[in-house]
Amino acid sequence: MARPRKTSRITPKGTRPQNAQQQQHAASSHVPQSAPWFGWLIGALLAAGTAVIVSNYLSWLPSSPHSAWIAVGLGVVLVGILLATRWR
Repeated sequence: MARPRKTSRITPKGTRPQNAQQQQHAASSHVPQSAPWFGWLIGALLAAGTAVIVSNYLSWLPSSPHSAWIAVGLGVVLVGILLATRWR
């Protein structure tokens, strides 16, 4: 059975409040931009963590292969990912 066509809209479909554009702009203007070196730091941490993990498997590190090196590499990669969530 079809539902009866009764609507509870107050404003016409497809319209926005007049101050919606101003509120959106105001919210985004309070967040400062990240420094230019911040992106390079993120990339360096991700690359360094990956290099530690790969070096562990290639036995280039002392006492490798060892799970502690994998934990160090994953920790460095995790810090890079967490910083990437803060990048503006």
